[in-house]
Amino acid sequence: MAGRRKVLSPDHVRALIKESIGIIEGDDAIRAEAAAEIAAIEAAYASSTPEPKPRRSTRR
Repeated sequence: MAGRRKVLSPDHVRALIKESIGIIEGDDAIRAEAAAEIAAIEAAYASSTPEPKPRRSTRR
């Protein structure tokens, strides 16, 4: 879970709530659908966020 966003989008929150409902009701189909939505949202975020560039040393 390291490196995840600190602020969630409304779609991400909705998918997490949907997954929670699936867990509470014991409905594996809802859980699987929500997990797929969460994975898609996180993949879209990861692909749109560039990796930070390494800093150059200022030592001479």
